[in-house]
Order: sequence, then C-alpha cells, then structure tokens
Amino acid sequence: MLKAGNLTLNPTGVYRLGTLLVWLGVLAWAPFIFLRLIGEKPPFWWFLPFHLLGVLGGARLRRLARLVMDSQPEKKSLYRLVGHGMIFFGVLIWVPYFYLKYVALQPVEVMNFLPFHLAGALGGLAVLGLELLVRSAQNSSHN
Repeated sequence: MLKAGNLTLNPTGVYRLGTLLVWLGVLAWAPFIFLRLIGEKPPFWWFLPFHLLGVLGGARLRRLARLVMDSQPEKKSLYRLVGHGMIFFGVLIWVPYFYLKYVALQPVEVMNFLPFHLAGALGGLAVLGLELLVRSAQNSSHN
C-alpha cells in the first residue's frame, strides 16, 4: 500500500491513475493537431504544460506504484535499452528546436520536429510493448 499522509492508496489504482495521466498528457495535443490541420496556428505553450504534467506525472506515479508492487528490480534487457533509448532521442529532438527558436532566434516550425519526436516516443513505446508480449509468451510457454 502507498501512504500519503493519512491516505492509504492501492498501488494498482495508482498505476492505473498514472496510465490515465500519461494518456491525457498525450491527448493534450489532439486539439493542437486539429487546429494545425485546419490552418490555425495555436500557441505551442498552451498545450506543452498539460502534456508534460500528464506524461511526466503519470510516469512518476506508475514508477512509484511498480516499486511498491514489485520488490525485486526490473530485469534489464535489450528491448528496454532500445525502447528507452528511442524515447530519450525522441525527447532530445526538441533541443535543436528550442536552441534555434530561443537562442539563435531563427523561425522554426514545430511540425518539422514533431514527427521525429513522435517516431522516437511512440516507436520506443512499441518496443517496450513488444518486450511485454515476448515476456508474456515466454511465461505462458514455461507454464
């Protein structure tokens, strides 16, 4: 059980809440993308805080719940290394964007960087999901 002051939380519920927050953080971009598709140029900064709050906050909640549910550390695997590496580089793609926009003061388009971010982040998540499928297939074949 997770304790927060006088409140006791079920780790499974916290994990699910974290997952919900991650998805809400990802879906925070849906209105932005829709507005871009119809030709509008909404401010990037209206959506970024909600995205980061959901994705980072949800990931932290999920990690905390996993630590409580599993007393043993997670096994390192090539899938995890590749998946986390892809996510890392998908996030890292924003470094040149912010440098060009706010240091070099060059006009840059968000949409020139977004596909690389999504390819890294979603590709990395797909690799991590593939690891879960492989691990569950191995566990079912051992039973």
